[in-house]
Amino acid sequence: MKAKVFEVILHKLPSGKSPASELEAQLNGFLRQWPDIHVVATHMNTIVAPAEPNAMPSSEESAIIIFCTVFYTE
Repeated sequence: MKAKVFEVILHKLPSGKSPASELEAQLNGFLRQWPDIHVVATHMNTIVAPAEPNAMPSSEESAIIIFCTVFYTE
């Protein structure tokens, strides 16, 4: 089994583009490159870096990163 990790850093998204549409574009691009893979499972996680109380960024140095991992076999 292999894994491919996709990420979206919210403050780097173009204005008006949603995180969901960005992840969808990344996933579709990957699946177009590898049309014969078999997706076994997926997992999503969100990280606030650096971590702050209540997981809500209050400073400009904070970033919210969304990860999507696709586990697959060839």
